Amino acid sequence: MEIFNYHPLTGEFLGNGLADENPLDLEEPIVPGYATPVAAPVAGARQVAVYRTPAGHAPQNWAEGSWILVPDYRGTPLFRTADGAGFQLGDEYSGLGDLLPFLTDEARPSPAHVWQADEWTLDEALETLHFASAATAQRDALLAEADQLIAPLMDGFVLDELTEADSLRLKALSQYRKALRAVTSQAGFPRTINWPVKPA
Repeated sequence: MEIFNYHPLTGEFLGNGLADENPLDLEEPIVPGYATPVAAPVAGARQVAVYRTPAGHAPQNWAEGSWILVPDYRGTPLFRTADGAGFQLGDEYSGLGDLLPFLTDEARPSPAHVWQADEWTLDEALETLHFASAATAQRDALLAEADQLIAPLMDGFVLDELTEADSLRLKALSQYRKALRAVTSQAGFPRTINWPVKPA
C-alpha cells in the first residue's frame, strides 16, 4: 500500500513510500509513524501540504490528523511591520502557515512609511522629519567645506595680506556660507530647497 510521509515537526509532505507488511493480517499493512495512506493534496503557488491535528501539530498516528494546505513563505523575503527590518525564519516563525501579525512580505517603501490597516502608509509628518534631517546634514557638510575654504583667507584678512582677488573670494564665500545657514528658514524647507551656488 502506498503511503505519504510527513515531517514530524511541521507536518510538511515529504514524499511517497510503502507501508510495512503486517504478519498478522496481510490485508492490513502497517502504516509507520508520521505517514498516512491518504494522498497529499496538490499545493498551489506559495502553498504546501501539511498533515496536522485540529490543534495544529503533526500527529505520529495518521488517524489523528488530516492534510491541509497552508501558505509557504520560506522562499519569500519577510519584514517586520514595526520598522520594516528584514526577518529571518526560525523558532519565532518557520515560514509555514499564515503570516504572524507582526510580519509582512511587502518591503517598506521608505523610512517614512508606517504599517497601518495591513499596508504600508506614507506618514507625511515622518517624511518631513526625514527630509529635514537629510537636508540639515547636507547643509552642515557644505558649511564645513566652506569653513575650510574661508579659514586661510581669514588669516590673510587679519594680517592685511589679502589681494583684491582674495578679498572678492572671501566676500563671495562668506555670502555663500550665510546663505547656507539660511537654508532652513526658506519657506519650502525641507521639501523644496533653493541651494546656494558655491563660488568658483
